[in-house]
Amino acid sequence: MTERASLHHGDCLGAEAAAQEYAEFLSKFEAKKTTDDCFTPPAVFAAVHQWVAAEYGLQGRRIVRPFHPEGDFVAFEYQPGDVVLDNPPFSIITKIRRFYDESGIDYFLFAPSLTLFDTRAPTMLVVDETVEYANGAKVATSFITSLEPHTRVRTAPALAQALRDARPSKAALPKYVYPDNVRNAALLKRVSSVDFSIPANECEFISALDSQRDAGKAIFGGGVIMSAAKAAELKAAELRAAVESTEWELSQRERGIIERLNAKQALASESVAQAGLFSEVAAHV
Repeated sequence: MTERASLHHGDCLGAEAAAQEYAEFLSKFEAKKTTDDCFTPPAVFAAVHQWVAAEYGLQGRRIVRPFHPEGDFVAFEYQPGDVVLDNPPFSIITKIRRFYDESGIDYFLFAPSLTLFDTRAPTMLVVDETVEYANGAKVATSFITSLEPHTRVRTAPALAQALRDARPSKAALPKYVYPDNVRNAALLKRVSSVDFSIPANECEFISALDSQRDAGKAIFGGGVIMSAAKAAELKAAELRAAVESTEWELSQRERGIIERLNAKQALASESVAQAGLFSEVAAHV
């Protein structure tokens, strides 16, 4: 019996077990795209390097890249003043961050956007631009750094734009807006989280609108045209689907944290105001 045939053996398997067995079979044929094997495209690295050098004034400091196949970032021969600018294995990024912080080595590292705050880095730059790496993996990418320790979290619009500019240019896909009475499956996904149905006597299948045919276009995947009543019901369903979310509340302890932070900010503002007043008095003496 071949391996593929064995997947159909044993009709008593539960649905979940059968699905898992088939998924494991298929995974043997997939090219692995892990975040630890993401080699940075040269154009992306050059864009980040240019932004970092200008933002932090790194002229004269050596930029090093210790993360490469078979490389050992701990054993790498760092020199005083080095700045690590690289894309490390995301699975151990917190371990890497701790090593550099404890060793007093400056760094600016690519980091996964979704788990960015788990790194607890001195500064976390929320950029969240999808980078397509050399192995084909597409990862929402942000950054962590030791180069501005007084800032905990920040955005970097210019860096995000630099990453967008570094992407290979692709032909822009046309964007279509359909009448409320017309939807295809892709558009109906918007209401997949709420109950909605269209009776057979309130819709008809269509492959294209007449105005599309005149332009040589069609509805991708086909669509349906529905009654005005169903279109209005769909509009309400789309609004319900858009607002369905869970709102978490602050605890008393967390409100205390906010009050403490407010007090710190107020004290800092008062100190700045007093310093300005003393300067004015001194100027008139």
